[in-house]
Amino acid sequence: MLHSFKHCFFVFFVLQYERLEGIVKTLRKSLPVVLLLIFFLNPMFADEYVTNASAGILTADIPIMYGDENFRARIAEKTGGTRSAVGLVLSGGSARAFAHIGVLKLLEEEGIIPDYIISNSMGSIIGMMYAAGMSADQILESITRVSLQSLFDLTIPIEGGMMESSRFNAVLASFLGPDLKVEELPIPIIVIAEDLVTRRQVYMAEGDFYTILQASYALPVYFPPVEFRGHLLLDGGITNLAPVKLAHEYSETVIVSTTFYDMDNLNLRNPLTILNVSIDIAKRRRGVEELKEYLSDVIWIRCDVEDVSFMEFSAGKELAEKGYDSASLQRSKLQGLPKTHADDLLVERRMELTSMIDKNMVRHNTFSHSKLLEPSHLLGFGFDSERSEHDDTFLKDFNTFGIKYALRTGDVDISINTGLTFQIYTNKSQSAAPALRGQLDYYFLNHFKLALDSAVAWDFATGKPLFSAGLQLDGRLFLLNNALRLRLLESIEHISNPGLGDLAPFWPENTYLFSSTAEALLTLSRGSALALEQGVLSLSYQILGDYVQSRAFVSGSLASKVVHKDTGLFGEVKGTLRAALDGKGEVPLFLTDGFRTNSVLINSQGHDLSLNGGNPANHLVVSSLSLGYAPLNFKPTIAELFIFEKSSVAAYIDLLWRESASWKPALSLGVELHTEFSLLGIRTLPVTIYGGWDQSVKGFVWGVWFNVLL
Repeated sequence: MLHSFKHCFFVFFVLQYERLEGIVKTLRKSLPVVLLLIFFLNPMFADEYVTNASAGILTADIPIMYGDENFRARIAEKTGGTRSAVGLVLSGGSARAFAHIGVLKLLEEEGIIPDYIISNSMGSIIGMMYAAGMSADQILESITRVSLQSLFDLTIPIEGGMMESSRFNAVLASFLGPDLKVEELPIPIIVIAEDLVTRRQVYMAEGDFYTILQASYALPVYFPPVEFRGHLLLDGGITNLAPVKLAHEYSETVIVSTTFYDMDNLNLRNPLTILNVSIDIAKRRRGVEELKEYLSDVIWIRCDVEDVSFMEFSAGKELAEKGYDSASLQRSKLQGLPKTHADDLLVERRMELTSMIDKNMVRHNTFSHSKLLEPSHLLGFGFDSERSEHDDTFLKDFNTFGIKYALRTGDVDISINTGLTFQIYTNKSQSAAPALRGQLDYYFLNHFKLALDSAVAWDFATGKPLFSAGLQLDGRLFLLNNALRLRLLESIEHISNPGLGDLAPFWPENTYLFSSTAEALLTLSRGSALALEQGVLSLSYQILGDYVQSRAFVSGSLASKVVHKDTGLFGEVKGTLRAALDGKGEVPLFLTDGFRTNSVLINSQGHDLSLNGGNPANHLVVSSLSLGYAPLNFKPTIAELFIFEKSSVAAYIDLLWRESASWKPALSLGVELHTEFSLLGIRTLPVTIYGGWDQSVKGFVWGVWFNVLL
């Protein structure tokens, strides 16, 4: 029996090889073109800067300071000359720096609000938010209520970095305000950066808040250097993680919160790991040197996060708790410091921020959008998948990967993606073709989004193009403390498939679909071990037509997922019912319905309105059940550059009732693997692979889908 299974699997693999080989060859041919594009475009966009001449070499160790006089005056004003100022150093450490939030929380419990802050790298993000008036709880809320996936964009490194962060700035500006100056913040702060032009450190205690913020985390290669008063600034943490010496220039009372890096399970033969550790050696050594020099004079809070990957951005709450616990170990020393409670202005500022954060977090999470401060231009790799997390399309099921230009300004997003479109949802209908896709999104009145998309692909097999378009009006409202989301969606889709090619194998030459959908999504408290991660109920009215005739249908769907947080076990059930209002049968099945099959008869049912007869049943019911396991601490990495997270394996069973004469369903069952492939823990690409037995064709069915737009 085992031998027969191996033989069947081998035959199955050989049959699919030629289809996959064509897709792989197309991708392989595209790679050199992309690399050449990056190489030649970079000089076109690069500005020239006069770098540090040989005469300035001996000044390379002398920092450049902006705002020192005002910084000292503000500290003196806070202390009134009656006590020693309390300084706070917040070290870099990427995601580990979230531990500083817990440190700040404990300091305030002890009546300590620092008179000034010295920071660099990720410590500056926490420090600047705190200096701008946010409490530790408000900072934690703001980073845990928003998905980092919606804040950073991949881009071709024309400007020197692979990621662009204008959306991150927009979220902060939505509640902190767009016109902030560092020298006017409630708490004085100095942010340290490195300058590519002069090769010197730059200390910034004045200037535009968002420019300095971007410079603070401009990690080389990952983010582009930031222009500031003739400098090109990089993350200051690349040379010193803990700038203790600078803090002692303003006071002898200094608290130092560090988030060093000391993982012992790294592959030190991996080239990328070698590069990362080599950089860490120098910056940690310099920080330790300064720390040891003043160790007897400072209160050192050594946050217990040194064994945490720098990519753990999804663990903000846990890291903050570790910081709080670490700070608690120094509670007795902290109690001997001067009490520097929040003044009236800071208290008032935080009260204002409470309502602003809640209002704008809800607005952002409605569509993962915040109004941009200034126009943003992006040229990068684009991956547009029609199969989103909650698929809103029925006719269009394409993936488009290519070079993508995006213009974002205010509440308008425009993008053009040129490259390759492919369909690999089932092994029976895999295909690829060159394509051009455009999209326009307009967000308005806080609760609405208007989206227009259009794409054209050239099918070489038929020698004809395939055209698709869609228009959506999406309205959303949150209730019950954001646990319930109500949604009304009006959409129309169109496909022109004159060649009847493999990109849309089950649709005739011209088809449109109008849908009006009401949906309710419920997310219950996740505090208990067993939690309803989500429950979705939707009702739709649909009109399917070919511009000669049309038919009307009603449908309803239900989905629910229950997770046991302590074990990682989960169960998910989905169901769809669709009925024909004209009583003529032939109810169409869409890929969105979730029945995985290679049956041409089932996949094409009801799609061609010119055909008469067929299946007389006026109903179609799809039910999918999956039981799975998501390992709690399974997060393998590749040199801590790429990480695989939210991985799971599940057994699934799909059932389809489509015949009026029999209640016996069509059956498809198998195994489903899911993971999220993440760059730096910030930008993720969710991937699902499934494979199993398709009873309808008595053979294997498998496929891959991506549910994200990059």
